[in-house]
Amino acid sequence: MILTALAMATLWQAAASDGLAARAYLKVAHSHNDYEQRAPLKDALQAGFASVEADVWWGDGQLPVAHLPFLSRGGLEELYLGPLQARVDRLGSVYGDGEPFYLWIDLKDARPALTDELHGVLSRFPMLTVFTDEAVLPGPVVVVLTGDEEAKKRYTDGHRLRYACRDSNLLGALDPPADRRWTWYALTFDEALAAGASGAGDAGERLRALVERIHRLGRRLRLYEAPERPETWRLMLAAGVDLIGTDRLAEFRAFLERERGWRARAVAVGDASGLGAPTKPARASPVAPP
Repeated sequence: MILTALAMATLWQAAASDGLAARAYLKVAHSHNDYEQRAPLKDALQAGFASVEADVWWGDGQLPVAHLPFLSRGGLEELYLGPLQARVDRLGSVYGDGEPFYLWIDLKDARPALTDELHGVLSRFPMLTVFTDEAVLPGPVVVVLTGDEEAKKRYTDGHRLRYACRDSNLLGALDPPADRRWTWYALTFDEALAAGASGAGDAGERLRALVERIHRLGRRLRLYEAPERPETWRLMLAAGVDLIGTDRLAEFRAFLERERGWRARAVAVGDASGLGAPTKPARASPVAPP
């Protein structure tokens, strides 16, 4: 069911009035292709999401945000970096709760000019987490590079001091443990099920095994292009997926609200299964930050 604009506004009001935006159950919420929302970034923040994604191109000294470069609604600084820095300056963190916020930058262009310009732009924003080979200096906002494999590796391999880490959109059997450059995987839902398909088990068991495998490497998992329905969201939530991508912000938030209430009622009556809801999965070894 598609929620109306009135329903979205009601959810936003609730987030602002009772502090729901800072609660733990929203930490899995990722706004996929956020720039296609009615109000980029603003809609996700008002819904309390912990993570947003922006596709970025190189455009003659500019960093336009769009799925196609000629359809840009604005630049990376204008739509995302500037507004996030303003919130951090005012609140101390994006939601004022000290929790990190994730800005995923999908690099759509392999040319070195894009990553060179991006590095210079990111360096001007003190809110960002800083990465070196020796340490991570936490900031209120973590930038994760996704998209073009060559471009994101060039960035993380080409700078001793970095304002972003990266993911991989490929999962290999011989992938090394996490370091301070490569900290995430981003896979489609179908890719994740296929990657976890070895051995017996239903989709939930395979997905849970994949999450545990990734966590043992010290990385985290973001899934996207999943069917936008509660059964699939519940499957990913039960498996321990770290970020669940959605284009339906209000609908996903409402789902998480219902799941939270369901689990809370289950704990109150001593039923850890959530009265039929999926049990909370056991986590593998701690995941390296961020």
